[in-house]
Amino acid sequence: MTVDADVPAASGVRTWHRFHYAVGVFLLAYGVTTLLSGLLLWGDRVDEAEGYFGSGPATGVLVVVKAVEVLLVLCAAAGTALRRDVLFVPPLAGWMAGFAMFAVLDVFKGRWGGLIEHLLYLAAFVVLLFLSYGLSAKAQLASAPRAAAGPGAPPAGPRGLTRTQEFALQAIERAAALTGPRPRPRPEKRD
Repeated sequence: MTVDADVPAASGVRTWHRFHYAVGVFLLAYGVTTLLSGLLLWGDRVDEAEGYFGSGPATGVLVVVKAVEVLLVLCAAAGTALRRDVLFVPPLAGWMAGFAMFAVLDVFKGRWGGLIEHLLYLAAFVVLLFLSYGLSAKAQLASAPRAAAGPGAPPAGPRGLTRTQEFALQAIERAAALTGPRPRPRPEKRD
């Protein structure tokens, strides 16, 4: 586990983990791809928005959505460049909210294929948010192994982390154990 030593969080505890770069690159790639496809397929996006909102507000809604997506991409870029994992929260939460909204609209419009697609994207971004949070907890644990809980602080576990951080860290450790190296079978000796 590698933690960048020169990136303190606002509380003085470092929360940037080297795997946050992968999260940031994914968010940037997803955001830029979404923006480019929206520009290249503008007519299709307007038709899709009209299916949800009607022909009147469809173009206006689409313009607002694309403006918000630009802000989310800029926030992800800032988080990656400044090595601040907390700046990944707005893009992750923004895209999660967008997919949740489209899932609700899919239910009202009876678009079951769209519902499945939007729920899968929503689940992927929830997992990514949870992963980012767990990586932050891992980095915090590495930089401050025995954090003292002050008055008004959330209850800390045996490693100085909150219960939620402990839960996220345990989930990451279990996933790593499932995908980690497995012992190789030993070759049998022949006589």
